[in-house]
Amino acid sequence: MRVKILILLLFLSFDASISQSRKMVGLNLNYILSAFVYPNVISSDRGLRELSNEVNSWIGFSADFRGEIAEGYLVGLSAEIVNKKVSDVLLVRRISGQTVRIPVEDRYTIYIAELSAFFIAPFSSQKLNIYIGGGVGAYKGKFEKSILNAKSEIQRSPVNIGIHVMSGVHYNFEKNLSLRGELKFRDPIVEVESRFKDALIEYNGYIFQIAPTQFRTRINFDTMTFMLGLVFSF
Repeated sequence: MRVKILILLLFLSFDASISQSRKMVGLNLNYILSAFVYPNVISSDRGLRELSNEVNSWIGFSADFRGEIAEGYLVGLSAEIVNKKVSDVLLVRRISGQTVRIPVEDRYTIYIAELSAFFIAPFSSQKLNIYIGGGVGAYKGKFEKSILNAKSEIQRSPVNIGIHVMSGVHYNFEKNLSLRGELKFRDPIVEVESRFKDALIEYNGYIFQIAPTQFRTRINFDTMTFMLGLVFSF
């Protein structure tokens, strides 16, 4: 809670500084290289607690506002949504000497809000601006696991705090329009606790029971994010 209040106060304090300065609004397409997914970090089984799967190629969309607070220095606030569906997972069960593979689908949605500060390199030109920056972010997840027609329900989804650094370039091809390319490094951890309400499923004539116990899924974006965006300046 203290971190959230600090972020709000910092943003409000910057608002007065940028009211008469250059401002930018951007729309971006984001590509996250990979993330590690831990299916159940509160399991009593140590092997399951430590089990992780690397999931590649996450796609996100974001919008941001940046304003100049002094010559060569900017602050910005961004909102991002990241989605990923994984449907190549199978739940394996042995029934009467036969192996039964049940399809499982995971859907991950992550909401991100980040506050950043930027420094424009002094060797930048009117046409090409090169910058570096960093800041703090808030991350909240919405995860859903589907085993046939049974879907998990979220029991708890806390807001997690993380930090990030980035470097990027603006190419100004028109007076008020530019293209942005950015490389961002961040290491947030997003956790969601869920459980299945429907304990029984039917598949190929077999009845299976799903444990109704609560499980916690963790995602760690310990990787790079590539951003390509269109920016309007005013």
